[in-house]
Amino acid sequence: MDSRSLLVTCQQRRYVRNHKPAAPLFPMPPLAEAALRAAVKRIDLAEAVRFEQEFRDAWQEAVQTDSTIPMRTFLFRWAVFVSLHRYPARSARFRELERAVGSAESQDEARAAASELHYLLKAATDEVRAR
Repeated sequence: MDSRSLLVTCQQRRYVRNHKPAAPLFPMPPLAEAALRAAVKRIDLAEAVRFEQEFRDAWQEAVQTDSTIPMRTFLFRWAVFVSLHRYPARSARFRELERAVGSAESQDEARAAASELHYLLKAATDEVRAR
């Protein structure tokens, strides 16, 4: 990685860590199936379809294994999704970075975008864990 790329990467990380996103579309819902379902529907109807399929899969696995872990994992994963996408600017940046990783012309470009994706996901995960 050349010094310019390294500087840009460091600046991106600092921006993500220090940037306070604009107001969210709605408050963070509780870590409950019905509340998360409603939030996902508000964010993206296509993702709501995936939510329903993953809910059924997690429920079936929980019944088969006699464990609550599949449902807790499901709820946590979707809470992170909601946390990430309830901020329009953060959601748009996330999508932009996903595209950047997919179309990167070098490993350094892909790594820089992936690194920023990591920080966005970490911020969303930290928000969920803090509840």
